[in-house]
Amino acid sequence: MILSGFIILPLLYIVVSFFPLGLRARQWGAVAMTVMNLLLAVGLIAHIASTGMVKSEMGSWQAPYGIVMVADRLSALLLLITALLGTALSVYAIQSMDTERQEKGFYQFFAGILMGVNGSFIAGDLFNLYVWFEVMLMSSFILMSHGGGKVQLGGSIKYLILNLISSFFFVAGIGLLYGQTGTLNLAHLSRIIAEAAVLPSSFNAPLVLIAIAFAIKGALFPFFFWLPASYHTPPPAVTALFAGLLTKVGIYSLIRFHTLILRYDDAIWNDVMLWIGGLSMVIGVFTATSQYDFRKILSFHIISQVGYVVLALGFSTRAAMAGAIFFLGHNMIAKTGVFLVAGWVKKRKGTLDLRRLGELFSRNKWWSVMFLIPAFSLAGIPPLSGFVGKYAIIKSGIDAHHTTAALIALFVGVFTLFSMLKIWIEVFWKPMPTAIEPAIKGGEGLMLTGAALLALATIGMGVAGAPILDYCTEAANDLFNPNGYVEFVLGRGGV
Repeated sequence: MILSGFIILPLLYIVVSFFPLGLRARQWGAVAMTVMNLLLAVGLIAHIASTGMVKSEMGSWQAPYGIVMVADRLSALLLLITALLGTALSVYAIQSMDTERQEKGFYQFFAGILMGVNGSFIAGDLFNLYVWFEVMLMSSFILMSHGGGKVQLGGSIKYLILNLISSFFFVAGIGLLYGQTGTLNLAHLSRIIAEAAVLPSSFNAPLVLIAIAFAIKGALFPFFFWLPASYHTPPPAVTALFAGLLTKVGIYSLIRFHTLILRYDDAIWNDVMLWIGGLSMVIGVFTATSQYDFRKILSFHIISQVGYVVLALGFSTRAAMAGAIFFLGHNMIAKTGVFLVAGWVKKRKGTLDLRRLGELFSRNKWWSVMFLIPAFSLAGIPPLSGFVGKYAIIKSGIDAHHTTAALIALFVGVFTLFSMLKIWIEVFWKPMPTAIEPAIKGGEGLMLTGAALLALATIGMGVAGAPILDYCTEAANDLFNPNGYVEFVLGRGGV
């Protein structure tokens, strides 16, 4: 029943919010919903850490015939981080979002995204994963296009078209896979493929289609161009929500699909992951260095940093997987944090063009610190969380004799530091080049609270790096033992 709560909580909020409630009730109702979601996630991760995986079979229909929700250590960690981000963003949005958007559906669709993300992390079959993808797509498109002008609508259309293409590949792939196997349950598919002496060539088309769908969702090379074309256009709170969660669902799905399905043909797929991850890292970080829009720089770095996770997936060792899980969690928190700072800059100065900004350190040191913490973490500066994740990935690459790829990851980190220093100098340090009056004065206490929550989480994840990395190692062991997942979902008797 605990897994159902991750769906019921945001759904209940959506239903209740359609009643004639005042804006204040919607705002603090959203905060209450996200806090309860956070408490539920804490309870789940504590339960799983002590007893192992959890599953819930809807309507008492046993897998693989019914809908099953499954949570292991990886799912539980990502549910916890999602709940943390949701809490910080619900507080931040009260003062960040304009009143018109808040009154006309922001909180309903915000809850819709949380519901879709939660559902994706616990989906036990491919069709339900597709359903949750569509829930996220509908909610995110409305948030991206809502109340915008020409630029925002243009970004929204690009976002929608590429994600619809991803959905087409996904549904085509699962249709072909179902036609050959008669099942879409991930555990059942894993068992069928494991028992095949030789994987039939007819499986190649659906596996490639599904992998491409996840790569588009995750903004990986060469399918990333929709992200920087759209993420800088909506309100900053919406961009922060997208940056922290949406692409990470695609990466999570790729990890799950790779460890349960693709690993049985890993001679090819590991090399594919190495190339995709490496090229995403390099192209993302180099393109970011040429940008002068605060959010565009951060958007290109999303592409670069998800590349680290996929590169580690290609290393195909337990240590690399543990590093990838840690890095994924760190990046969700730190990336959202820097986008929240960009939102404050936008509110205070009405622009995110670095060439028109400056001197913000002398004017507000608290917000300057709120930028430095996640920015330095993204760059991999110790003792912050990014250092732990990058060190684990780079060391595991060297140990797995992928020295060139590990060195590429190291140099990408150097260029990430360059981009973060560029933002710091241009926005916070250099003299103000032009006199810009604040776009909106005052009303920043709750915004600062949301950003501070994520900054503290970034510090905490770095300070407690060893025990968290131990947890991630256990999660990696689970992923490298697909039989344990299969037996738990299907039962030892099997199907």
